Amino acid sequence: MTPLLNEVQAMQNPALGAVLIWRFACGYSPKRENGRGIPVPLAFLVLPVVLHGRTRAGVDSTNLASGFRKFEDKFEEHADLLLAINHRTFAMRPLSLRSVSIALAAGLLTLLPEQAALWPRTYARAAGATNSMVGLMKAAEKLGTWCAQLSLFEVSGILRVEF
Repeated sequence: MTPLLNEVQAMQNPALGAVLIWRFACGYSPKRENGRGIPVPLAFLVLPVVLHGRTRAGVDSTNLASGFRKFEDKFEEHADLLLAINHRTFAMRPLSLRSVSIALAAGLLTLLPEQAALWPRTYARAAGATNSMVGLMKAAEKLGTWCAQLSLFEVSGILRVEF
């Protein structure tokens, strides 16, 4: 296999996706708050945003306190990057679904069907994570924190996606 193919396979790994969706859930529903679980549709946005280099760079370069609207402002001149998230969400739907399934099976998340929500079962840090994985997990958690502050309607407007 070529190095590029190896890298693509590593990024398209449903176990990595499970960890990223779990960290998103930890950011969305912090342990110290009796908040709500993440609506299931939001779980399908994590991988298309965090695994894409330019959108992840936007997440990384935006302070947590600045919020989601500041993240959106960074793409003012490159609105096509936000518009492409909807397409990537559909293209990555099978990977996201496998990732959610793995997170549920591994005990990272709990599904509450009556609320259509996912809850983190643990908030412990992932042991043995590489530096690149830590960066991805931080970006996913930051994204979750931002999404928790907005409604689904507002998130869909900022990311230009349809649920």
